[in-house]
Amino acid sequence: MAERSRTAETGSAIGSDDIIAGNVSKYIVLPPAYSGQPKKGHLIFDACFESGNLGRVDHVTEFEYDLFIRPDTCNPRFRVWFNFTVENVKESQRVIFNVVNFSKTKSLYRDGMAPMVKSTSRPKWQRIPSKNVYYYRCPDHRKNYVMSFAFCFDREDDTYQFAYCYPYTYTRLQHYLDTLQRRNMDYFCRELLGLSVQKRRLDLLTITSPEDKTDLENSVMQKKIKIPKLSLNHIEEAGEVTDYGEEDVELRHSKRQDGRKQSEGTHKSIEAVVARLEKQNGMSLSNTSSPEEAFMEPTEGMNNMDDAVVPRILYEELLRSYQQQQEEMRHIQQELERTRRQLVQQAKKLKEYGALVSEMKELRDLNRRLQDVLLLRLGSGPAVEVEKVKPESVEPEPEVQKTFNEEANTSTYFPAPVPVMDKYILENGKVHLGSGIWVDEEKWHQLQVTQGDSKYTKNLAVMIWGTDVLKNRSVTGVATKKKKDAVPKPPLSPHKLSIVRECLYDRIAQETVDETEIAQRLSKVNKYICEKIMDINKSCKNEERREIAKYNLQ
Repeated sequence: MAERSRTAETGSAIGSDDIIAGNVSKYIVLPPAYSGQPKKGHLIFDACFESGNLGRVDHVTEFEYDLFIRPDTCNPRFRVWFNFTVENVKESQRVIFNVVNFSKTKSLYRDGMAPMVKSTSRPKWQRIPSKNVYYYRCPDHRKNYVMSFAFCFDREDDTYQFAYCYPYTYTRLQHYLDTLQRRNMDYFCRELLGLSVQKRRLDLLTITSPEDKTDLENSVMQKKIKIPKLSLNHIEEAGEVTDYGEEDVELRHSKRQDGRKQSEGTHKSIEAVVARLEKQNGMSLSNTSSPEEAFMEPTEGMNNMDDAVVPRILYEELLRSYQQQQEEMRHIQQELERTRRQLVQQAKKLKEYGALVSEMKELRDLNRRLQDVLLLRLGSGPAVEVEKVKPESVEPEPEVQKTFNEEANTSTYFPAPVPVMDKYILENGKVHLGSGIWVDEEKWHQLQVTQGDSKYTKNLAVMIWGTDVLKNRSVTGVATKKKKDAVPKPPLSPHKLSIVRECLYDRIAQETVDETEIAQRLSKVNKYICEKIMDINKSCKNEERREIAKYNLQ
């Protein structure tokens, strides 16, 4: 008992993706600070029975438990089924069970389905009310999908069993099949197809009328024979295979008698006939215009044969194979033509995309220069930052310096590009990103060491707007199409979005000079911000659900 209490204390510290060895067996879940004999209300979980599945139980609070289910056999990434019992309950005890490691992103639990429950006093399966069932993605469990349901135990002496849906065990299936087999019904046939990985029967059931049963077996046997062993009956001469006579050639299955091998003097098999006919008619097949002419027109190689006859079955089989190959060739040619057209369209799109990228680059440079000019007019701009350049930097030539000084006195001055870190103005612990947007200097330096474009964009969006603004906004201001009655939210400020893109552009430009890669990475800014808004809204909804559930329990 003490060992089980220690297991319950350390269970919550184990990762949700750790390997689960087997099902729990009469597992007593005790509170972390409790020591002694279990009392009423200390739940006992058990899944060591056929079709049972529950690998681990963690004690969260007095009213809440996290359940971990085991994966399917030979498929560790598929975790859906659960079936377990609970006993040692207390009357009117309310609990919340969280199945925290589901592998399915979509489930019928979202559309009104609910788990099954029964007890020893009420052995008929019933569904838990759907209003007490929640299916969501939980950030506390590595963003796994979690199914939570609330339940109230009403009888202390009962053992309660919970399941994903109606269980149907392997033993019940075998009993049912044995009952059908003992009836000796003419239209029912049960055969052993093989054994599973765990050495269990895999049955093949055939249900048909007795008259069709023999025909079905014959057709199945014929389909299993890839190349039937056929021979020619009426061959006059055994030495010369080229002289077949004038009679029609009949085909029959070659049989073996008394288990001995066929003698060397037996008739030639149909494979030899096919090979010889293909060799003699090779030149004529390539010159004919249709499959019928390829098999029916006489050739020079057959002139030395007196009234040669091709077996009818062989002719039909070869003709059918030739037609299938022609049909496959037509399909392949159509696929090639479709692929060629798609490649041409993709090439045109890439050309247009390259032109758009170059144009966007020019517009971005022009925008920066205009912003620098405006900052100069306001009295604070890149001119202040230019003075901060280190003395060891290369001095410009006299002519260039003269031109620089002349342009500095005009309103059309375009400053030289400066390093990314020197581009932004630092003042009183704040960093000016442009367009009157200031952020905290310490957070800005932490942002510069962030790995990945997605995390960088999301953190920068939170710094500029804040979570309270983001959760009530959308990137485009257009209502989603997934919900019919969705109300559009106000869009984010366009000038702040442009600041986010410029900051990300400066970051990417330090890593690569490939304009195609830069444009491709910049095109995902809206997607990253949209994901951040969805994450904020989901966390808010999950927090509200937890508060509602705890309030209902209290």
